[in-house]
Parts: sequence; C-alpha cells; structure tokens
Amino acid sequence: MDSDVFAQLVVFTQQVANGLANGMGYVLIAVGLTLVFGVLRIVNFAHGEFYMLGAYFTYYVTALAGIDYLGALVLATLAVAAIGIVANQFFFRPLRKEHEFTILLSSLGLALLMANGAEYVFGADPKYVPTRYADETLEIGPVVVTQQRVLVIAVAFAMIAATYWFIRHTRMGKMMQATAQNPEGAQLTGINTGFVHAYTFAFACGLAALSGALVGPTAMLTHTVGDWAVLKGFIVVVMGGLGSVTGALFGGILLGVAESLGGGYVSLGFKDAIGYAIIILVLLWRPQGLFSAGSGRR
Repeated sequence: MDSDVFAQLVVFTQQVANGLANGMGYVLIAVGLTLVFGVLRIVNFAHGEFYMLGAYFTYYVTALAGIDYLGALVLATLAVAAIGIVANQFFFRPLRKEHEFTILLSSLGLALLMANGAEYVFGADPKYVPTRYADETLEIGPVVVTQQRVLVIAVAFAMIAATYWFIRHTRMGKMMQATAQNPEGAQLTGINTGFVHAYTFAFACGLAALSGALVGPTAMLTHTVGDWAVLKGFIVVVMGGLGSVTGALFGGILLGVAESLGGGYVSLGFKDAIGYAIIILVLLWRPQGLFSAGSGRR
C-alpha cells in the first residue's frame, strides 16, 4: 500500500476511534433523556445538570477523598440517582397532570437552579477530574487512544446492553414498558406508576451522572458543562427517535464520529455546527428519527 494512502487511512481510523468515544458519552446522556420522555412524557432540560453533578461528584471524591476513580464512578452514579429521586418528587411529580408546557418550564427552572447552585457551591474556576487512565495510552495497531477513551467506550457499551436487557426481560422493565404505552391501563393492572416514574427518573439521572464521570477526565469541568451535555443529548434523541434506546445508541455513535471527522478534516470550529446541521436535516426529512420504525413509542 502506498505510504500516503496508509497515512491517510491511519488518520481516518484515529478520528473514528476518537469519535466513537465521544459518541458513547452522548449515548449515555441520550438514553436517559429518551427513557424519561418515553415513560414520564417529560422533556427534561435539566438532564445536563445531572451530567454536571456526576462529573463534580467524581472530582471531589477522587481529588479530595482519595477514593479510586473506578469506585468514584459507582458512587457518583448512585448519589446522583438519589438526587434524581428528590428532583422528581419535588419538581415533576406535583405537576404530573399539568400541561406539558408547564412541566417543560419546570425543568428549565430546575436547570437554572442547579447550574447557578453549582457555581455558588463549586465555584466558577475550571476543574480537572484526576485519573491515571487519562494519561496512559493504548496502541491498537497504528491507532493510539488514551485508556480513558477506551474505558468510556467499554463502560458505555456495557451499560447500554444492560439497560436494553433490563427493559426487555425484567419485571421492572416490563412495568416501565406498560407505563410508557398506557399509564391508565398499567394502573388498572395494579402497577404503581408513581414508583415506576420515580425509578425511571432516578435511573436516567444515574446514566447522565455516569456519562459525566466518564467524559469528565477528557475535558475541563465547569458549572456550565450541563448546557453542552443536554444539547448533545437532544440532538442524539431527535436523530434516533424519541423513546428509542437503540436509536439513541446509533444516533450517538453517528454524531460522535461525524463531529470527529468534521473537526479533523474541515475545522475544529466547524465541529459543533455538524450537530445543528444534522438535526435540521433530520427534522426536515424524517422527523420521527433516523432509526425509528414509526412515530409511535417504543
């Protein structure tokens, strides 16, 4: 093979590997968003702030408490899931029967409260989540990736597979499906839909926190990082189709790889514009999502 062609192939593969890692972080955010929409029928604009809390929790647990990074991942996920239960109880459950626009405004208010509260508590100075995986590299042929990016891909794939299995094959998962398809019918069969709502919201917040804990070491952490996270999450959800877990998986990978290739071959300044361009095209051509079989829920 010609040396120039081989070099271009290596660069392309490197960009795809980087994009895959970014995309799997997006997937964890988007799966939580799509679960909340599918089961609770809530468009949660505060979802990015739970991502932010996961990253901050991991920072303080590892940097100040001295707990191992992998242990901090688990603690951050569980702690933010618990915060999600409280948020659902006080901000969303009382508005369950209100108009969807009222609930949407409530989520916006919660997002502003959490973002400004984080600035007051954690400060405005950027922070860096310390982990040995961010500095150590792994060579896969000619492609070099940090162990942190490999960890993001591996953990995200494992969590998405576990989530899909959980929804399809466990009692709680089937209760979530029933509640999503027909809340009134689910109640008539004896399902406690209030408990299902709380469980789903906490689960989604835990996924967002896990994404923040995984992606946090690859970038600087500020109290506004949730704005970026929820934006990427909504782009992926629209691409994949509202309520579709498999759509979120493929949509996140597609967005991550497209951004990486665009940033590498065109311009880093063009990278974020790719997501906006994709979402406009999807809404014009296939508003139900690229990977959705139809407009109904899944």
